Amino acid sequence: MFKKILIGSAIALAFGIFVGFIGFPKLLRKMIKSQLNLKPGSEPREMWEQFPFPLNFSVYVFNLTNADEVQNGGKPRLQEVGPFIFDEWKDKYDLEDFEDEDAVAFNMRNTFIHRPDRGLSGEEFIVMPHPLIQIMAIAVKRDKEVMINLISEGIDVLFKPTTPFVRATFLDIFFRGIDVDCSGDHFAAKAICLNFHTGAVKGAVKVNETHFKFSLLGGSNHTDAGRFKVARGVKVSRDVGRVLEFDDEEKLSVWDGDSCNQFRGTDTTIFPPLLKPKEQIWSFAADICRSLGAEYEKKTSYADIPASLYTVDLGDPKNEPENQCFCRDYPDDCPARGTMDLTPCTEAPLIASLPHFFKADPQLIADVDGLSPEEEKHGIFIIFERISGTPLSAAKRLQFSLSVMPVPEVEVMKNLRPLIMPLFWVEEAASLDKSWTDMLKKKVFLIIKLNNALRWISSIFGTCGLLVSLYMLYGKSQIGTTNVVRISEVQNVDKF
Repeated sequence: MFKKILIGSAIALAFGIFVGFIGFPKLLRKMIKSQLNLKPGSEPREMWEQFPFPLNFSVYVFNLTNADEVQNGGKPRLQEVGPFIFDEWKDKYDLEDFEDEDAVAFNMRNTFIHRPDRGLSGEEFIVMPHPLIQIMAIAVKRDKEVMINLISEGIDVLFKPTTPFVRATFLDIFFRGIDVDCSGDHFAAKAICLNFHTGAVKGAVKVNETHFKFSLLGGSNHTDAGRFKVARGVKVSRDVGRVLEFDDEEKLSVWDGDSCNQFRGTDTTIFPPLLKPKEQIWSFAADICRSLGAEYEKKTSYADIPASLYTVDLGDPKNEPENQCFCRDYPDDCPARGTMDLTPCTEAPLIASLPHFFKADPQLIADVDGLSPEEEKHGIFIIFERISGTPLSAAKRLQFSLSVMPVPEVEVMKNLRPLIMPLFWVEEAASLDKSWTDMLKKKVFLIIKLNNALRWISSIFGTCGLLVSLYMLYGKSQIGTTNVVRISEVQNVDKF
């Protein structure tokens, strides 16, 4: 009887250890690797090609409340206006698979649909640096100064400015567009308008042969955001979504250094499964021409799912060797801590940072009034489930500022104070709702929980049964030995 219990307990213990602790994890990893890839026809591929739900895209604008003072050299006083909320739909088109490379190429497209029912109407008036006058004049003054007199004359003819600022509705500045009349024959104005006709001005949309509309975001709405080639992850699961090429190039040619020009991580729409604990998460952000790494912060949970919290910091180009190639001229011309100079990327004197200069040089906050950085509102974060590679909740937040400098050749800009002037910031966010988290629990965590229960029950009961059986068998043998000894003693007594 006890021998049968002993054998059964040993089998249960072996099952708990070798199947529950060793076999099942290997089987689960194999199952995840075989399913979470971009093989044509697979469920992950269909979701990756077109997101089944929109991201929340919010815009917050810094309204300038003392424009006259700033034009005469005063300190800017800012008032945040927002959010202006949009549904952002991401889809991919013109897909082409490369079987030998285990890769797929596609064009990315982002479509923004305004949701005034969830935020501001968009008809609110905003005062901010004129996105054509100031950006054009500063860019030419900084990098093509020999042309500044020509550009100054062209600005006077085209815009007839009395101020370097624009006052218009949010939708006009960011989506509908500001009118640019190129019907005149003035040589300097035609020199500027030539850039509109050739498509060199990003954000400009042609209305007719002589008129254009310029907006900050409208030109990128439902338009091609670049061609990617990424790994499908069929052969190597950890490579799924990894960017191999962008616009037919294997690396960027924007920055002065290979490390800054390399593609690291995915296209932000998929992440590899089975990441190691505390492993860094990378993704390539084409809009700012660089890869961003999210650092592990701590363990957390989301909808009762074990997860990890990651955050992003833009770093310190001057004092961090891996970021020094983001300097225009190291070490003399490096962006401040927590910022990056987008001029090489956008050909405009724009500075990227976290909103309200969160995690940036405190002097940037002191140069203007109205900023109040807070981690909860202004930090970038990802709550990540590392087994399936699923972002459960995430918010990418970036602020865009103008690197302001006085331009004596442009009358309305000659007294401007040199500083980094916040323009607006955007938030791209998504959180899985109950239907998605329940599905994740059923597909991954229910199996894990069942296995955990089974392996511990098998191990505990097997160990207990083994110990009891051994004890009882040992005890029985001891009783048998004692009886033999006693019988032997009785026989020896009888001999006397």
